Amino acid sequence: MGITGLLPYLAEATKPCHISEFRGGTVAVDSYCLLHKGANGCADKLARGEDSSIYIDYCMKYVKMFLSYDIHPIMVFDGRNLPAKAETEAKRRESRKKAKQRAVELLKLGKTEEAQTYLKQCVDITPTMAHNLIKECRKLKVDCIVAPYESDAQLAFFNLKGVAECVVTEDSDLILFGCKKVMYKLDLSGSGRLVESDKICSAMKMRPDQFTFEKFRYMCILSGCDYVNSLNGIGLKKAEKFLKLTAETDPEIFLKRIPRYLNMKNLVVTDEYKNNVLIANATFLHQIIFDPYKKELAHLTDPEISGTNPEYLINAGDKFDDEKALEVALGNINPYNFQPYDSNDIWVPSELPQYSIWSGVYKKRTSRKQEKKLQKIKLQEFIQTNSKIEELRIDQEDFEINKELVRYTVELQVKEDVPNSENTEEIQETDVEEAKDLSPVVTRNPFKIKQLSKFPKTYTYGTSVVKSRFFCSESPVEQSKYKDSDNVEECTEILKPCENIIKKRSREDVTEIKSEEIVKQNSEKDFIFIQDSTDTLNKKIKVGRSGSIKKSSVQQKTLHSFFGKLK
Repeated sequence: MGITGLLPYLAEATKPCHISEFRGGTVAVDSYCLLHKGANGCADKLARGEDSSIYIDYCMKYVKMFLSYDIHPIMVFDGRNLPAKAETEAKRRESRKKAKQRAVELLKLGKTEEAQTYLKQCVDITPTMAHNLIKECRKLKVDCIVAPYESDAQLAFFNLKGVAECVVTEDSDLILFGCKKVMYKLDLSGSGRLVESDKICSAMKMRPDQFTFEKFRYMCILSGCDYVNSLNGIGLKKAEKFLKLTAETDPEIFLKRIPRYLNMKNLVVTDEYKNNVLIANATFLHQIIFDPYKKELAHLTDPEISGTNPEYLINAGDKFDDEKALEVALGNINPYNFQPYDSNDIWVPSELPQYSIWSGVYKKRTSRKQEKKLQKIKLQEFIQTNSKIEELRIDQEDFEINKELVRYTVELQVKEDVPNSENTEEIQETDVEEAKDLSPVVTRNPFKIKQLSKFPKTYTYGTSVVKSRFFCSESPVEQSKYKDSDNVEECTEILKPCENIIKKRSREDVTEIKSEEIVKQNSEKDFIFIQDSTDTLNKKIKVGRSGSIKKSSVQQKTLHSFFGKLK
């Protein structure tokens, strides 16, 4: 059974393991391996055709051991023989027949101990023996399934689907089906050897970027398996050496290069051998299994997706009626003749837990080890999510703060550009330094005290307001509130004190004095409009030919007397 020397070859991919590592989970068990071990304890009775319950008790010890560690076992049994194993099965039957004859001869000679060895070799596990174990497992609500053909592909199906976290077997062929974790040499204490497929590259001494599982599978096929024999002189080491030398992935091409790459000139690779290798590879990939969730037969992997030629599927098994396949899988009928074991004992799945493959509403069980990993992953995801949320919150706060700063900055600028009339007096009273900070920088300020001293001061009454006709808003004025000043003599007396001011002006100053409107506000908010007449000014103020104003004969009044008179 299996690949010769494969388990020692995978020593670097193997580690000691205890079944408790899968506590709370599910494992798929190769039941025929347990039946073979249990049958060795009652080989003499079975060889004589007597009934025995020893092999059942032995298998149930393992089942109870799984349950004691809170592990849900799926007991998988062999079904019909594959066409690819017809030759292998014929050889096994012949060897069992010879072993039985030799055991009989030794018993006649009284050599009981030697005969016991041959009796163990001649034991054949029948479907009836498997059915007896299935009935005992049903009492403990342990899942059992009979594969349509070999149990290896059915075991791989549960492992690849993630239903079973580990496969328990003694057949090294199981690794070639793609199982991720396989436990060998399991004893009743729960200890065994665990092979992990992701570490096979280290056993082959290949870099992960160079290793492919397809290379490993072809290496095992070339070294010899149950579906095809090896070439003369080719074992695991030679097959490994060849696959490391070639970079070709097409088997139809690289199989021709085996003699040249291995320097074996006498080796001949025939077309028949190439075809058998391709058929064996397709059998490992696409063997027929039963899907208990869809209640139908299916390939382990879809050949159409893999691009496998249908001609190479001749040994992968044939599909038959799904209803019969279901009854075979439940263990109600014989997989060879499709006859019921007991017409009065037809088992129908009912009242099963959700993690049962026959429950109809399957819910996977996860081991405690996986739960811890999932909790760590969820915790890391939670921390990462919270950190991202916190970063987004901080960014949002920064954005809102910047938005508020921009809004208030704009409002301040608008307020600085258009000050309120109520606050004008306060702004005028501020210091020069504060005014510089609040107002834009001006390179040349025309309103400095030194520059203002160059211009004459204009004196006004406290209650009078001087308005400009160029910058004041026009407003309708009632003529009744204003009256023209017709008294020329009063104007003359008022304007006499201004002659001294006019003399001090340079000749470049404009001699024309434009009329001004002086509005006097009384207590009753009435205004008197005084309009200077330009005609009167021209009469009283005489200008010489040189452009200078002639002195008046009238005695000039001082500014003090001028303002006093206005009062």
